[in-house]
Amino acid sequence: MRQFALTGGFGTGKSTVGRMFEDLGIPRIDADSLTHEVTAPDRTAWRQIVSAFGEDVLLGDRNLDRHKLAEIVFNNPAQRKRLEAIIHPKVKETMHERIEALRRQGHSRVILEIPLLFEAGWDREEPLDAIIVVTTDEQTQIKRAKQKFGLDEKAIKARIAAQQPLDTKAKKATFVVDNGGDVSKTKAQVDEIFKKLPS
Repeated sequence: MRQFALTGGFGTGKSTVGRMFEDLGIPRIDADSLTHEVTAPDRTAWRQIVSAFGEDVLLGDRNLDRHKLAEIVFNNPAQRKRLEAIIHPKVKETMHERIEALRRQGHSRVILEIPLLFEAGWDREEPLDAIIVVTTDEQTQIKRAKQKFGLDEKAIKARIAAQQPLDTKAKKATFVVDNGGDVSKTKAQVDEIFKKLPS
């Protein structure tokens, strides 16, 4: 199974690029979606998070209050590491199960959309055939994150600061997608990369 990691920064448009690869026929596994799945009420990770951070991080329906958790962890590196130590192993385990399921279905390639690919060390631990990094300028990141998540600029900048700088990520990439222009320019770059990905 050829594994292509897709990463970038907060608000760079990774999912948009991921869907473009999906439209070209490569299935995509999204680590953020898996995070929501493994932290659903009463799952092991959910119980560990409630034990570590208290019931204040729960909403009325017992789902995690992700905004409250974000406030805690993006202003405290030790707490962020604590949360990631709970979530990342479960996400990785689920991702491996999904990769195996795709292999059994006859797929030979997969896009792994992993926002914290470098920060979590997954680039060193996973057998990757290519790394695709999505970049844009910081003002575009902030604008998109405001629209998508409804966060204020301070919260967005805290999340950006918690990740490796985009230029550092770009240097580690096999391919870079500049997602700062209009969608047709992004699509043209994705089409070119798709032709170069090993089959």
